Amino acid sequence: MENEDTGANLPQPGRAARQNRLRVMPSSRRGRKTFERIFEATAELASELGFEGVNTNLVASRAGVNIASLYRYFPNKQAIFAAISERQSATFKAEIAGLVAQIDSGRPWREAVAEGMHLAANRRLSSPGSRSIRIAIRLSPELQELDAAETRAVSAMLADLMTRRSGAEPERAILAARVAIELAAAILDLLLSEPPPDAEALAVEATDAFVRYLTPLMEMPVSAEPPALIA
Repeated sequence: MENEDTGANLPQPGRAARQNRLRVMPSSRRGRKTFERIFEATAELASELGFEGVNTNLVASRAGVNIASLYRYFPNKQAIFAAISERQSATFKAEIAGLVAQIDSGRPWREAVAEGMHLAANRRLSSPGSRSIRIAIRLSPELQELDAAETRAVSAMLADLMTRRSGAEPERAILAARVAIELAAAILDLLLSEPPPDAEALAVEATDAFVRYLTPLMEMPVSAEPPALIA
């Protein structure tokens, strides 16, 4: 008889998030199916009830799994949201890495940025529960930690691109990348309003702000000393 999982080792999270993370990854087919049902049920409930309305009993009932099976993987609902967020983050980082590779291969960077903004906008709205998951990230310190880790990873990719293109100093490039990403995220998070604004219009505005801010570091040789901020 196939075991539900074999207790695959997991990377250790930071102290603040340790009690709200996935306990074990399923390795069997049965375990993976249970895992996916939990994810799907959580997304559906989040879409219907919002983050605050979701609890583990409701998730187990909607998923059609025993509550003990849910707790085998997740200690609480934050852990489920964290696992969903990490999966979405892995997909998004892979998409951004692909866009960076396209820019390196000659694709106009503004065009690639516009596609990236649409990916980020759709991530907030396209799948069931995605809006509530993003709201949960903003409300939960543990999920904020995951979001910050994603921002650091994407900032590093963007900073490396700018350094290759314009010779920007790595420290300056990473700071500029972080500012640009946080600026775009703040604009796109307006999609979390009720009712949400027009996604296409916000993606265009986020693209414009991102491009205007980073043009000097993407297209021009960068001087060794940036201009003083205060005269």
